[in-house]
Amino acid sequence: MNHQQLPAPDEFHVQADTDAIGEARQRIVRTAQRWSVPLSDSALSDVELCASEVITNALTHAGDECWVRTRWTGRFLQIEVTDRSPRPPVLSAALPDATGGRGLALVECLSHDWGWVPRDLGKTVFFLVADDDVPKGPATVDAELLACAGRLA
Repeated sequence: MNHQQLPAPDEFHVQADTDAIGEARQRIVRTAQRWSVPLSDSALSDVELCASEVITNALTHAGDECWVRTRWTGRFLQIEVTDRSPRPPVLSAALPDATGGRGLALVECLSHDWGWVPRDLGKTVFFLVADDDVPKGPATVDAELLACAGRLA
């Protein structure tokens, strides 16, 4: 990684209302574009969908508010969603005719990696997305996740 100065993380609060999720995912994409992160339109679409899923989960299962943090690491766009529920996220297999239950499966499929960190008053769920030419999977992001875990703690 070169020694370029990275932008300060963008942090904001989301309260459940009709437009909250759409506005949050648009802010994340606009922030990435403003920072000129080297992500393709396809990768930014993946960020938008994953953010939608993780924020929806926080607002649906953990209360009516969450906090979002967008960070550029120099290689990955990292999105963190913090809520007040101590319950860990559950990756489940939805039945074909189910109308829900696929959110984290989508995040796992579309992101380079994802995880969660317990908090004193809840948890933070995060995911990482890089450009299309960066291989997906844990081996690619292990060092990044170690660094991330230190910053999330």
